[in-house]
Amino acid sequence: MVILLALTLFLCFDYRSTLNDTSFAREIETVAKKYDLDPDFVRAVIYQESRFNQWKRGSKGEYGLMQVLPGKNGAVAEWSRIHHRMLISDSELFDVSLNLEIGCWYLSKGLQKYKNYRCAKELALIYYNSGPSRAEAWKPKTLDGDVVENIQIRSTKAYVTQIMAKYRQYKQQQGDRRK
Repeated sequence: MVILLALTLFLCFDYRSTLNDTSFAREIETVAKKYDLDPDFVRAVIYQESRFNQWKRGSKGEYGLMQVLPGKNGAVAEWSRIHHRMLISDSELFDVSLNLEIGCWYLSKGLQKYKNYRCAKELALIYYNSGPSRAEAWKPKTLDGDVVENIQIRSTKAYVTQIMAKYRQYKQQQGDRRK
């Protein structure tokens, strides 16, 4: 009986699901710097999106670490048009470097748009997760206003809140390592 239980646990355990949030640190650092993003912010997005599983496939067709979305209206299509690069197949989006390139480019686009807002990161996350029109609709009336209270979709509010909490945790850990 014990052997049967051990065998069942062994066969059911998904080794890819073990989380190592320092995975791809060098790649994240490189691409984040290219787009003037804080690598810890990118790590927090990746944690929320894929738990650092480069092979993750989202329920709406998203791919990879940053869960980039192909299709004619997705970030991938926009990135492809601007960079004059057509992808051969969606499976290319599992490539860590390409996935980070597209994801960081799109995230930085939102951050750049809202850079004058105190809650620029939160607005960039809304832009990334729910699109530019929702970010625009939910932005605060003043540059120093709060945005989280304006978010009308519960899952988006949770997404933003969880990423910002993880980001603060990563910043705290980084500060602790420096001491």
